[in-house]
Amino acid sequence: AEVSTQSTGAGLEKLTKLKYLSLMRNPVTTKAKYRFYVIHHCPSVTVLDYKRVRLQERNTAKKMFGGRQAKKEAEKAKTFVPGEPVKKGPTPQDKEAIRAAIAKASSLDEIRRLEMMLSSGSIPGF
Repeated sequence: AEVSTQSTGAGLEKLTKLKYLSLMRNPVTTKAKYRFYVIHHCPSVTVLDYKRVRLQERNTAKKMFGGRQAKKEAEKAKTFVPGEPVKKGPTPQDKEAIRAAIAKASSLDEIRRLEMMLSSGSIPGF
């Protein structure tokens, strides 16, 4: 089953006894800040993608997704300004980030993850 960022918020909060969660190879892992999103919406998780959830990550997740400011930023991210130019294709900085991510990849799983990110429109490192 796939987990999407739109459906996870309400669903994860109901899983109060969930301690271990792996979303590896799930397309949601290509989304920016997905780890913090999951940590915030499922506070019972102690291990996410085989890595222990640290207090610092919990604090960062709370700052990102808890409170009024985070909600305002989330709403702002969902809107666009009419007449603003539409971004077409990767910028030179995006291309360099892609090259660097490919060069750093040390396993086939990392290459597959990068491929999924790029096919979904995400840029590594952002």
